[in-house]
Amino acid sequence: MERMEVKNPDRIDWQGIADNLVLQADLPGAAPARLRRLMLAAIQSGALAPGARLKEVELVEALSVSRTPLREALTSLRAEGVLERDEDGLRVRRLDWRNVRSLYELRGTLESMAARLAAQNAGDAERRVIANICDAEAGLVTGNATPDNLARHNRQFHNAILQAAGNRFLVESLQRLSRLMVLLGATAYSLPARVAAIRSEHDAINTAIQAGDADQAAAAMQRHLDTALTARLSLLSLTVDVEPD
Repeated sequence: MERMEVKNPDRIDWQGIADNLVLQADLPGAAPARLRRLMLAAIQSGALAPGARLKEVELVEALSVSRTPLREALTSLRAEGVLERDEDGLRVRRLDWRNVRSLYELRGTLESMAARLAAQNAGDAERRVIANICDAEAGLVTGNATPDNLARHNRQFHNAILQAAGNRFLVESLQRLSRLMVLLGATAYSLPARVAAIRSEHDAINTAIQAGDADQAAAAMQRHLDTALTARLSLLSLTVDVEPD
């Protein structure tokens, strides 16, 4: 079995993280929730690499925060599975290939169910929201939007389907899963060939939902996430070293 290894995970530019997120001026006295969002954004952007060790003293100094809200934020992230503790302290959780596949398998099951329920249950207003997001995506793609902008729009599309599904427990399950998805790092929109493919896959999902075809909506969503997994593994192979287990 292969294991993903990140080069120099402990080289962390905390000042750069704060500057890039335009949060430095607001950080003093920040609530634990604000710090939690800062950490999640840093992990998703790749500024905090998988396996990076988090030193409380370093964090307090670099982010100009007190220990109490910082500890609350770190405790929350550990409870969510984003951070883990080893003999050296807290680290950003590192996912191996099996973890990545497992995440996408679960996401495929849950989001296919969401697409099926959306096709069955969505009202006219909810269908219009999904269609409008899908239409706007075409303009972003042809307008050469940045990967981050496309990724935000992608989240809007998937969230609209989830809300249209009308199942509160499904929403809660996918929200928990999404917290672990940040560990995957950079968006697959950074792969140029993936941009047009995602647009086409979203269009197929939207078409099925608008037609009320539950089976086709679920199948289109599953195909979308199957290809997303392939792209994700390809992206990971470009950013990590692979060594035999």
